[in-house]
Amino acid sequence: MTKTIDVYPLPSLVDELPDSGVCVAIDVLRATTTITTALANGALRVLPFETVEETFAAKRAILAARPEEEGKILLGGERGGLPIDGFDLGNSPDLYAREEIEGKTLLFTTTNGTKAILRARGKRLLASFLNVDAVVKRILDADFDSVSIICAGTNGQYTQEDLLLAGCLVDKLTLSREGYALNVQAEVSREDWRTNRSRPLAELLRESTGGQNLSRLKLGKDIIDAARMNALDVVAEYRLGEIRLDSSDWKN
Repeated sequence: MTKTIDVYPLPSLVDELPDSGVCVAIDVLRATTTITTALANGALRVLPFETVEETFAAKRAILAARPEEEGKILLGGERGGLPIDGFDLGNSPDLYAREEIEGKTLLFTTTNGTKAILRARGKRLLASFLNVDAVVKRILDADFDSVSIICAGTNGQYTQEDLLLAGCLVDKLTLSREGYALNVQAEVSREDWRTNRSRPLAELLRESTGGQNLSRLKLGKDIIDAARMNALDVVAEYRLGEIRLDSSDWKN
């Protein structure tokens, strides 16, 4: 059977996904970068939601069932790039330091990134530049027949930063293993990565749509944090409504 890699520039462009494959959700600036950082710093789990209302409701439901969880649940995320009223944390990776997040459950919603995560099917992994090599290794070790890469985009528009990471993933996978069939967007994003990979990653991210938005909001440090290539050797997996570091039985 031919192995495939398909890149989807937006969640809305995703067609039917095979349950037997792996889906990789990408929101470089910043959801998948921030979630990966939170888990690497000891967060117990992350529960993603599409709306702010769902996030508040989930906290109420958890505390109604388990009052002892009070103080162990944090709300994080953004709307329009900015922190949400009534939430504990925004969407900047450096807010999720170990002293803030260790042992906590994070309920998380963002404008674009959580939609991409929730759209995924099959084995669902989160990728960022922070852990790109770790994600590639997990995919190659499991030898999936299909790899679907879903980019979050921004407000329904393609974003260069997500497609750049998608191209990086495609490049690394195809260099490591021959025989993948690519859709058109996978080929285009791989070529874009190969054209630009010699440039400083932070510079590329700063020029992207998401990078320009963060610069306008004076959140330029988030760009630097997201550009730390392979700073983390962990992979986050979304399963049964929650995101954790990939489990020992994740291939099953």
